[in-house]
Parts: sequence; structure tokens; C-alpha cells
Amino acid sequence: MSSAAGAHLNVDVLLDVLALSDNPTICRLMQSSRELYHEGPKFLLRRGVRLKKVSSVSSFVAFMKAEHPYRFQFLKRLHISTGCLPPSDARMLERFLLENESHFDIRRLTVDHAEEFFDSSPGLSGAFATLHTITDLTMSEIGRRASLFLERSRSKLISANLSMVMRPLPADSEDSDDDDYDDDAFDATIRNPILQLHNSQDTLRKLSVEWADTDCDLDVLYKERYPNVKTLTLSSNELPYTMHYARAYPNLSELTLDVATRELAELGTDIDSFVEHRYVNKLEQMQHGTWERLKAVHGTLIDHFLLGLLCEVEQIHINGNFMDKRMFRSVLSTTRPKYVNFQGFDVDLFFDGEFRRLMRGPLLAPVRCFEIMIFFGGMLQPEAVDVPKALDALIQGISQTSITSFGVTLCCFGLQAELGKRKPKGQVNLCPAEQYLQELNFDELAVRIREAVPTLKTVTISLIGHSTRENGFGVYGDDVDYHPDAVESLPLWHAATITHFKIPPFLNKLPFF
Repeated sequence: MSSAAGAHLNVDVLLDVLALSDNPTICRLMQSSRELYHEGPKFLLRRGVRLKKVSSVSSFVAFMKAEHPYRFQFLKRLHISTGCLPPSDARMLERFLLENESHFDIRRLTVDHAEEFFDSSPGLSGAFATLHTITDLTMSEIGRRASLFLERSRSKLISANLSMVMRPLPADSEDSDDDDYDDDAFDATIRNPILQLHNSQDTLRKLSVEWADTDCDLDVLYKERYPNVKTLTLSSNELPYTMHYARAYPNLSELTLDVATRELAELGTDIDSFVEHRYVNKLEQMQHGTWERLKAVHGTLIDHFLLGLLCEVEQIHINGNFMDKRMFRSVLSTTRPKYVNFQGFDVDLFFDGEFRRLMRGPLLAPVRCFEIMIFFGGMLQPEAVDVPKALDALIQGISQTSITSFGVTLCCFGLQAELGKRKPKGQVNLCPAEQYLQELNFDELAVRIREAVPTLKTVTISLIGHSTRENGFGVYGDDVDYHPDAVESLPLWHAATITHFKIPPFLNKLPFF
């Protein structure tokens, strides 16, 4: 073999080594030969770049300028979490972006503490706005300066995950010297994704926003339309303005809403205030239009009630723990769901006949599938939990329906003396509720459920979070080949994934979390 062929072989082998190496090793190999110095950046940049410290900014700029503009093609992801930069570093980064805007091919951009970062230099937001290839954007703490970047961005986003600076309460605004509070019109704009993302109207598909504020003069209708948005998540949200969402995202499929507690506090404790807000939302939808149908809506019962949806919703997911019969029936009457899920309700729902009254009446007639996750030991102390009584009430309640598919998850986290620490039998003292659930026979429970509800074809029973019993599930009933999109198949899918259960964020509000 010639020396040239051997050298070429060695380089090929080293390139394979580069592909399997960590970044420090790649940097050392890059110093060993001209070929590896040239090839190394493609492997160093394959997982993107994260700038954590201020000092990393100048190193990043110097690295990217080497072999200019060769290395830019490999940088697809950039994550910035430096916070505020010194003026000199901010200006250097600004110049670097403006001088190389045509070379960048960044697809995913993440900026933590965005307001601090963009406040580093008056022109920094404008410089970042010249980046035109971003499709996936994540930003936190968006205020006036960061909002300028969003409004001026040349990129056509497909997905955006945005967290705004929390809207100040009226008292805070009066006492603050912050410029963000001086102009009320602009103050609304900096939290308004409908206006901020206007350049992505034709491309945006998925949007998640925390602390959004779309409130405006009721005589003003947004002209912006995002026809490709299918999934919308609004967390820590304003009191909902359903008409705005329906007009801006006309082809939405799935909506998740979480109204901020402090926003709900503005309505007070008078039920009439909640009814009035719902009435206004319904009236505006009748005047200006709404969705024809939605596939799924997630939220607390209050969230659902305030939305005042007038369209058919295939799946209604209600997060616990608040329940009110009148609100529940109001939601059912206008959404006519085929599937209802009570997600994370405490066992006290089954006392005093409340659940039986909830499940009674013709409004549940369209519901083909019902699911519920029951929490034991949340609002009630473990010693006060009567599992047999709760299961009796559950079966009695659903016996009034004509559902064909049913799923129940029995969540025992609240019964554990030490949360999340499963122990062998005999090494932990179980309360009566946990003792009962430890011995619970799924087969016998499924038989009781099917006998009480003759229309049922499939039943799924799952148990999670027990001190001594492993997470598990059982599926019972007819061997039905459901279409993957059929609502009846949802309990089967949920049961099959229950061993990988992770506590949803909204459940952290419950006492035992």
C-alpha cells in the first residue's frame, strides 16, 4: 500500500473516530492535522451550540470566523442563556450577525432571559431579526426589547414556545419606573403573539405561550391569520378571549388553556362574574364566528366554562380538582363531546352523591368514552380515604350512561408515607386504603363495571404510585379493532403507557406534590 493511500486511510479512520467522540476529544484531534481541523467543526456543531457564560460569546464568534464562511453551514441550533452581556460583547455579537446574515442557517433558536439579553445593546434585537432560517423558536422572559425581535424577525417559524414577562397588576404599574409600563398600547403588544409573529402567518403550525395578553378594544378585530396552526397552548393565561383565538387560528385542532390564578381573582367569588365572562365570549363568537369543530380542549372546568365554546369538541379533558355540576353541564351543552376525561380528581368527588348527579341526564348521551384519573389522599388524609365506597360511587355514576369504552387510573401517590419510594411488602406500614389497593383484583373490578354498564365493550384499569405494588394495567372486554383515531381507543393507549407515567404540571398544585 502506498504511503498516500495509507494516509488517506488513516484520515478516514480518524473521521470515524471524530463521529464517535465527545467535544473535548474532537478539539484535540483537530489540532493534530489540517484535514481534521477542517472536518472537526461539522462534528462539534452537530448538536448545536449553547452559550452559557458571557466569556463564551467571544470564543463562539472567533470559532465561527475561522475558515470563513465554511463553518456556518453546520450550525443548525443555537441556545443562548448568558443573560445581559457587557456592551463590548453585545456590540461584537451584533456586528458579527449583521456581517454574516447571509451565511447563517440556524433552524432552532433558544434564548433564555431574553429581555436581559436583548437589552444588552439597542441594536441586538434587530441584528437577530435578520436571521431568516429559524423554524423552531423558544424564548423566555419576553418584554419590550425581546418583542422587537419577534415583530421584526425575517424568519418563517413552524413552532414557537414563548414565555412573556408577567403582566403587571394595576398597582404594580402605578408604582413602577420601568419603561415597559409607560405605554399601555405597547404594553399589550409585547405579550400578544397574534401581533408578534405576523411574519409567520403562513408557516406557523404549533404555538405555546405563557402569560399571553390578546386583550384589546372590543371594536378591533385582528387581521392576522395563522391558518396552519393546529396546536395552541396558553398557560398562565389572561381571562380567555375566545373570539380572538378563533379568528387568529381558524383551523385549530387542539387547544390547551390554563388561566392564571391571579387573573381568575379579578372575577372575584361571585358566580355571576364567571357567567358574564362566558356570556360575552359566546356573544362575540355568534357575532364574529368561531371554529366549526375542535378535536380536543384541555383545561380546568373553569377554563372550559369561561371559554364558552359554541362548536363541537370531540374530546373534553378536564383537569382537577374543581368540579361544579352547573358549569359541567353548561360545557357539555355547547360542546357535545364524544369523549370526556376527568384528569386528576380527588376521591372526595365520590362522596355525598356528587358524582352520581354529575353523570345523570341527557347531556352525556353523545359521550361514547369516559376516562378518569382518581387521586387517593390528596384533599383527604390517607386514613380518611374509603376506597371501596369511592369505587362503588364510581360504578354507580357511570351506570347511568351508555358509554362503550371506559378507563380508570387509580393514583396512589397521596397515600405514600414517602412519595416515590416503593418498598417491598412487609417493610412499610400501609394505611387501610393502600392495603385495599394492594390486594385489589382488576379482573373482579372489571366484571363489576361491565355488569353495571351493559353498553361497555372495553374497560381499562390502571394503578400507579403505590408503595409496594408495581405500576400496572389491565384491559378487559370485547376484542374490538378500533380505528386509531376513534375516541374509544384512547383509554387503551393511555393504559399501555401508564408505566411511564409522569406527573403533569397542573397536578403539582395538589397538596401532596
